[in-house]
This record gives sequence, structure tokens and C-alpha cells, in this order.
Amino acid sequence: MVEIIKMAAIDAVNDSKPTTVVFGNVLSTAPTAISIDQKLILKEAHLIFTNNVKEHVLEISDELGEKRKFTVHNGLTVGDSVIMVQIQGGQKYLVFDKVVKE
Repeated sequence: MVEIIKMAAIDAVNDSKPTTVVFGNVLSTAPTAISIDQKLILKEAHLIFTNNVKEHVLEISDELGEKRKFTVHNGLTVGDSVIMVQIQGGQKYLVFDKVVKE
């Protein structure tokens, strides 16, 4: 009986699609499309982006306290490999960062 309850609990967790890390490849950037595998292509409506993968303005102060603005060009390009976190439920993906290939 205990084993059946354990199996039911494990199945319930697996069915709820807990947060997982997945890797993808950028297919296009306007609009953004990322493939996880040959069958699953994520469109922009399913993606949430961090500053690690998009162009943004960064304000920095120097030693004298003067603020300067710089544009960080981190935007995705076709062919980039990305690390994503699948949000629980599987409907949204947080595009966390690019994979560095050396």
C-alpha cells in the first residue's frame, strides 16, 4: 500500500511538469523562435527574456559620481545556443543565458 502511494505521489509531481533546465537553438530573432528539439519550436509568446540575452542600457557611475549610460549588445542571433528554465506547467520558458562554445 505504501509503495502505491509513493508511486502516485511521484506520478503527480511528474504530471505537474516541475521546473526543469532545457537547452535550445535560436532559429530566428524577429520574431524570436527557439527550437528545443525537432518537434518543439517555441515562439516569442512562450518566452521570457533576461538581460543576459537582450540588448539593454546599463548606467554606471565613475569614481567622481558621474553617471554614464552604456548599451550592452547581448541580443540573440540565429544559431545561438541558449539555456532556458521551463516554468512549472510547461507553458513559459525563461531564456536565461547563452551557451559559450570554446
